[in-house]
Amino acid sequence: MKNLVRIIYISRTTLPTVETTSEIDPNIARILAKSRSNNRKNGLVGVLYFGDGCFFQCLEGEEHAVDTLYEKLLKDPRHKDIKLLARKQIKKLSFPDWAMKYVKLENEMKRLLSLYGHDVFNPYEFTVEMTQSVMGLLHGANDPTENDSKQFLASTSNVKQSNHDGSNLVRRAIFMASTAIAISVITLSILIFQILRQG
Repeated sequence: MKNLVRIIYISRTTLPTVETTSEIDPNIARILAKSRSNNRKNGLVGVLYFGDGCFFQCLEGEEHAVDTLYEKLLKDPRHKDIKLLARKQIKKLSFPDWAMKYVKLENEMKRLLSLYGHDVFNPYEFTVEMTQSVMGLLHGANDPTENDSKQFLASTSNVKQSNHDGSNLVRRAIFMASTAIAISVITLSILIFQILRQG
């Protein structure tokens, strides 16, 4: 059995904020795309929230892979003031379907912050209880960058429930993975086009 761990860390971005009409800041979109790609290769999962210049991220996976990535993050020039909020052994993954779930919960997060007497997202002031509350909020939230992919897959997947032999499951998994990659590439291309048009 794998030795699974979960870490929660926070950091401040060193990247400039870019004005955009899209769901996600282009700089954050690039970090997210790279994280998803690398995490899939290393068997890692997790969730990312970005607000008021701060990252709040949970990573889960095999202990060596998590520790290796965290060491790289400590040297990543896109982050500063990295702080580990929590680390614990786990029996199963909390985000098994997400190489890196991205959550954008402006109104919900503001309501949660106000319950604890905060008006900005500053995870450096979080208590253990508040960290757990934020994790609960992120765990139940939808990922706006994945909605289109899921809707597309739901409308195009016509695999019959009655036919579940091994070869069909493999073909379905390959189809779903290929479609998700294609949609991710298209989404990234649109973001790059928007950046170039603004520049």
